[in-house]
Amino acid sequence: MPESERRKYPRIKTHNAISYICTDEDGNQLGQGMGEAINISQGGILLKTPLPIESEYVFLSSIDTENNMIEIKGKVAHYRSTESGEFLTGIRFLGTHEEKIQVVKILVKTRVL
Repeated sequence: MPESERRKYPRIKTHNAISYICTDEDGNQLGQGMGEAINISQGGILLKTPLPIESEYVFLSSIDTENNMIEIKGKVAHYRSTESGEFLTGIRFLGTHEEKIQVVKILVKTRVL
């Protein structure tokens, strides 16, 4: 019997460069870094990074093909390390439905596969 999909939204593979700022729940900056989006959906993003994201909240940003800044806040849902020593972090988008849709549209449009 096939395993049922538990995800609310389908994932789209992507390879976008994403910068992130780690914050506390009040928005105070705790750290920052760069990563690569592995997949994205209306609900969130899977980010591959060389170091673990050590905060509950993150502010994600990227630049589209027309040099427009794309930004959205998120909350870490899960993470794991890979055999190669990198980290995969699932981040649930925070914000309005319209903000989430806009970020997904832009990142899918500018993805590099």
